[in-house]
Amino acid sequence: MIGGEVNRLLAAYQRRNKLPTQYKIGPDPASIDSCMIGGIVSNNSSGMCCGVAQNTYHTVADMRIMFADGTVLDTSSEESRASFLQTHAHLCEGISAIAQEVQSDEDLVALINKKYSIKCTTGYAINSLVDFPVDDPIEIIKHIIVGSEGTLGFVSQVTFNTVVEHPYKRSAFILFPDMHQGGQATAALRRTFIDDECCVDAVEIFDRKALAEAEKSEDMCRLTPGLVGCPPTSAGLLVECRGSDIEHLERRIEAAKEALRNSGTSCLVNDAWTAQEAAATGEPEQLRARGAHCVPTAFDQFPFQVDPKDSNVFWDMRKGLIPKVGAQRTRGTSMLIEDVACSVESLADMTLDLADMFQRNGYEDASIFGHAMEGNMHLVFSQGFRNADDLEQYSNMMQEMCEIVAEKYNGSLKGEHGTGRNVAPYVEMEWGPKANAIMWKVKKLFDPQNILNPGVLMNEDPDVHRKALKPSPLANDIVDACIECGFCESNCPSRDASLTPRQRITVWREINRLSREIKLPDAEMGPMPRDEVKRRLDELTNDYQYLGMETCAADGMCQEKCPVGINTGALIKALRTEAEAADETTMGKTGRSAANWLAANMTAFDAHVPKVLDIVSGFHTLLGTSTQGTIATLLHKAAPKGTLPLWTPYLPQGQKALPQVEVLYTTAERNKYKDMCTFHEVKERSHSPAPVAAPTPVRDDVKERPKLYKQCREVVYLPSCVTRVMGPAKGDAEQGNVHEHLLSLLKKGGVQKVSYVSEVKSQCCGLMFASRGAGEAAKASIEALEPALLAASDNGRIPILCDTSPCLKHLKDNITDPRLKLSLFEPLDFVHTFLKDNLVFEKKKSSVAVHVPCSSKKMKLEPIFESLVGQCADEVHFSGIPCCGMAGDRGMRYPEISRDGSLQHLDLPDDVTDGYSSSRTCECALSTKADVHFRSVVYLLDECASPAKKDVITK
Repeated sequence: MIGGEVNRLLAAYQRRNKLPTQYKIGPDPASIDSCMIGGIVSNNSSGMCCGVAQNTYHTVADMRIMFADGTVLDTSSEESRASFLQTHAHLCEGISAIAQEVQSDEDLVALINKKYSIKCTTGYAINSLVDFPVDDPIEIIKHIIVGSEGTLGFVSQVTFNTVVEHPYKRSAFILFPDMHQGGQATAALRRTFIDDECCVDAVEIFDRKALAEAEKSEDMCRLTPGLVGCPPTSAGLLVECRGSDIEHLERRIEAAKEALRNSGTSCLVNDAWTAQEAAATGEPEQLRARGAHCVPTAFDQFPFQVDPKDSNVFWDMRKGLIPKVGAQRTRGTSMLIEDVACSVESLADMTLDLADMFQRNGYEDASIFGHAMEGNMHLVFSQGFRNADDLEQYSNMMQEMCEIVAEKYNGSLKGEHGTGRNVAPYVEMEWGPKANAIMWKVKKLFDPQNILNPGVLMNEDPDVHRKALKPSPLANDIVDACIECGFCESNCPSRDASLTPRQRITVWREINRLSREIKLPDAEMGPMPRDEVKRRLDELTNDYQYLGMETCAADGMCQEKCPVGINTGALIKALRTEAEAADETTMGKTGRSAANWLAANMTAFDAHVPKVLDIVSGFHTLLGTSTQGTIATLLHKAAPKGTLPLWTPYLPQGQKALPQVEVLYTTAERNKYKDMCTFHEVKERSHSPAPVAAPTPVRDDVKERPKLYKQCREVVYLPSCVTRVMGPAKGDAEQGNVHEHLLSLLKKGGVQKVSYVSEVKSQCCGLMFASRGAGEAAKASIEALEPALLAASDNGRIPILCDTSPCLKHLKDNITDPRLKLSLFEPLDFVHTFLKDNLVFEKKKSSVAVHVPCSSKKMKLEPIFESLVGQCADEVHFSGIPCCGMAGDRGMRYPEISRDGSLQHLDLPDDVTDGYSSSRTCECALSTKADVHFRSVVYLLDECASPAKKDVITK
């Protein structure tokens, strides 16, 4: 489970049961939407707001642990505890003896208590040897496992004590002239209390390189006066206050403001504020000379944001800082991150020393930022491992960094990220020989044969951090900026079935490195023999075909989570296209010819696929579900991998012929209801992609396309090839045609004329070809469709409606004319933009499920789904699945993507009667998993909508 998923489940539980208080897990790392619970426990994660009091160590309730000998201890079970005390008396007595030794040493107890008053994950959690009685070994074992990085045992289950998630929050982003003043301001906030608690819940600090990333965000610049072009020494503080109610929140905010005014620090003032103050006081020169800290209103430039969306701008920037900063490194170098901590009072001085260290050692790109409120800083820098000089530079810097943090400031070399091999040689430097010896006793007690993650956390080799270093070789321009942070993984549908985006990039980098190495002369090769290099390269290349290429949905949802926008799906599509074009085998040539023929003959596809689907449905009726399922499974396994789709009971029947369309209203009807049929003016939609350069000059009257729709009563309808061939599933109570329901909805909304694109049955957006790497066929499809769309829409004057979200997204991404980009709509977007004021919705469903396709998520349409579907049902349950993994028919040909990957976590309430989406193939996968018929959301809207004027003819 991912940490963020757990919090979403807790939030859903609170909503479903209408509980007064919402809870969450205590640890709140910036990567909470990507990091696994197991990793959170193994590293003793904390985060941005939880500090020490609510970190993993202090909030863990129980866990299930497997030890080196295979024994399992479940600390929540009295029976398991009792059994373990008997069968592993040597371990229990041993840990109690170590605890007794520690508790008998006053100096060691004092050291431990002092070290853990700040964040510290260096070495083992030996505070457990102090915090619990020596006669309770199970509690000591449970807590010393936290942060042990798999070196003492494997944690297979954990129970947390949850903490309150305050409903009221506000955040401010404040600029300071330098990091030192930012640190001083943090200390002032940290020691200011109200209602027996610190006045702030989080303080995050940004150095100038981090602010440079913030400058790239329009929203950050809008909300932070003076951010653009701020001086090279500038720093920023992200401050958050929370409250149980508005009054509580306001008291804390006022206390924080007062603390800043009295902190003796100066915020960064901008010219607009200076002019305003000068006008009010009449003394501009004196104002500048006195300094902003002498003027209490200076901090008012940076208000606490009331709108949660604005606060989220700040926090989204902070959460993505590590990969954003890391992406700026020189390509081919590795991004490294260290994680140090000290007392908040020493933060300002330690930060300056570390910045000076980086400069003197040649790390010009190093950035320092992090959890200032806890004195916990992240040091992000790039490092090449190309030669002996690089290695020496790295070694010198690590030695000096550890001396600054551990010796000069008595800080923690690891605050929350876990020790690892990189800091293992310096554990004794931080803790001293006595505590270090205690940690070695713990390791040898739990793992006498040293088989559990050996060398991690405790290591006798003082140079281990210089060995077996992982390079970051060049692989492809699309992904070379990747730091392998793993933010993308939670959005990947194949993450539990094959590889994640991060793993696909990592393996592809290694394949490229080996490919280059094997071409080198013997004298220039690395330590691996040439035969071994070739064997490894062949093995990785063969495995990558299935694990990396064939099972990638290539939906691009990884890009949505990546702070620097890396789309691993685009890499895989590019590799598929390259492989397809380079395949000169008979099968390869035949495949290209077949794809090109089909792109040019889509009418044959339209004519024959529905018949095939009806034949399969007929056999289903004849043989029954069980027999047909058995036969289908055998055929799927017997066929070459990825060639034959796996049948499911929810496979659609063939679609009926497209209905004839032209005029929805007669002339008399139009005259009668013409006022109702006038579209309201709409604003330009923020989610529309930025126009690309037009191949021909764009007329002035189409540069802001949506404003011209005010008087438009026509629609061009582009039914996708998927909806043209796939009808409802057998057994679905709704057997109507999706096209008929869409036309009915348009008529209710006042659309007077609908026309198809010319030669509609021969048109295709090309998505099905592009996803397979058939680049020629995909390009031909777009090139044939674009002029037809221009002609049908009067060069974009008439809006174009496509009934399938993925196809619509592919069109927007690949057509070249900006007039069409602004004219394309999928169903919900069209209803929201043009019809919502002409329709009245009635809640006719009690409990429905909704899946927003990945393409709609990328177009930022989730709020529209929520708004419109919410008007049609009493309870709406979103799937919570980033991508269903269907990827056209790939999920049918490789069912493990959905079955073992994305949809394994689909969990809908038992009272859900219907499911809705806007992609027919996605609906098939969802139906199969949920055993509920999913269909187009158009069905629901049409069923629940009626004209705003009751006398409008609708049928």
